[in-house]
Amino acid sequence: MSTIDTRMGRYSLKAQETESGHIHGFIAINDEGGRPLTRQDFAEHYLDDVINNVIFPVTGGNRHIAGALRDQMVKAGFEQPHDLYKASGTTPWPV
Repeated sequence: MSTIDTRMGRYSLKAQETESGHIHGFIAINDEGGRPLTRQDFAEHYLDDVINNVIFPVTGGNRHIAGALRDQMVKAGFEQPHDLYKASGTTPWPV
């Protein structure tokens, strides 16, 4: 099971993969002192669902932050089944 607890700028992401393969966690937007201003909890089936349905909208469509957080999740061991994007070298969000 993979887990991540990371911060990037004003965003903090904490997630865990359950035994059933779902990804549960939250992303928060923090103030300058690091206290959460808003928090979005999620429970998604796949890594790219977390990115496309949660992180991308919460960051205001910032593909650079979404991509960097996706990279951090991959480094932490989260995987996208049948990762077509890895094979093609493209990203799941508009460039």
